Amino acid sequence: MIIKLISFSLFFICISSVNAEDLNKSNEIDETNQTLSIVVKNNNVSDYVKPVPLPSYTTNNKPTKLSQSSIILASNYVERYVYVNKKLPNSVKISGYAFSMPEYLYLISKTIQYKYKNNTSDIVVKYNLKDPQNIRGRKVYGNISYNEFYNNVNKVISYMNYYKVAPNYINTKGGMMQYQTIIFIFTKVLNREELPETIYLDISTPNTITNAIPKYIRPGTKNPLNNKYAGGSLAKYLKSSKNCQSDSTYIKKLAKKITKGHKTKLAKAKAIYYWVRNKIGYSYYYNTKYGAKKTIFKKKGNCVDQSHAIVALCRSIKIPARYVHGKVKFVSGKRTGHIWTQIKVGKTWYVADASSFELNGFGAVNNWKSDSYRLYGRHISLPF
Repeated sequence: MIIKLISFSLFFICISSVNAEDLNKSNEIDETNQTLSIVVKNNNVSDYVKPVPLPSYTTNNKPTKLSQSSIILASNYVERYVYVNKKLPNSVKISGYAFSMPEYLYLISKTIQYKYKNNTSDIVVKYNLKDPQNIRGRKVYGNISYNEFYNNVNKVISYMNYYKVAPNYINTKGGMMQYQTIIFIFTKVLNREELPETIYLDISTPNTITNAIPKYIRPGTKNPLNNKYAGGSLAKYLKSSKNCQSDSTYIKKLAKKITKGHKTKLAKAKAIYYWVRNKIGYSYYYNTKYGAKKTIFKKKGNCVDQSHAIVALCRSIKIPARYVHGKVKFVSGKRTGHIWTQIKVGKTWYVADASSFELNGFGAVNNWKSDSYRLYGRHISLPF
């Protein structure tokens, strides 16, 4: 599934060593034509810009609503944080509560939406919005009218309302704008006293901001799909079977090729998972149709055959892997039986579900509701 969210024109974000005076000039609104120019060059930010202080207190009380002024204050802090640290923060406090970057992106998007409509109401908070799992982008360049920009803000809001996940990128007229850049640009637009009629963009990727992926795990949060290794023999999770041909010379050679240069078991497990997720397209059918080896040849398979490929490749280089069977509710609303895998590294069985190229990642599932599913069992091999 390839999601193309926004047909946007372009923004900036190639970062530079500029003095404070030049930095201020480059981000001014032209009062005659209301153009917001966002251009900074090179990959270093050496100027020190003192962050606006946010409330120093911390609270565990989740606010249900936030004032627009508190969100704008937070966006001012985030903008200045980027210039000082050359990356986005992992979280930002608003009214004393720490919000993740996906949650913050939703809040600033809604604030821009309300500001455009001259709506002064408080913003309803959405919690547990998830990190994107397949972030990508490239250079974008050009002008965008505010109406185009505003339409794209609305699409980001709609996407996050539906999937509960931040977008990996925005598909613009001049290229794909990466997740981190979306946050930074929305932040800068929100910080203007007046919303500009035109925005000039010049973004080069990779850069220091797009190279750093913000990640915040709220204290007390647990992933129900990653399980602690309870001990016992792992030999059974290394065996070959009819549809999991881990002793195949072809599969062994491919696994070594995929993991070449990766030193740790975790890095090798991730390399195998992402290879399957990215290379083997999802096809809908029931049960096993191809098995691991044929699925890899054909570069397509359903959740069962994708799982066969992951398990076989892992087992072929002595990384324990197993199947998990359950009934899940996908973001589309459909409830159905589903197969995914777990890969054992260290003391953890990590979830690895390759059924969504856009939404899922190693240790993370976003295309179905991980907090409410029916577990049928964990298996060495599958009977179907």
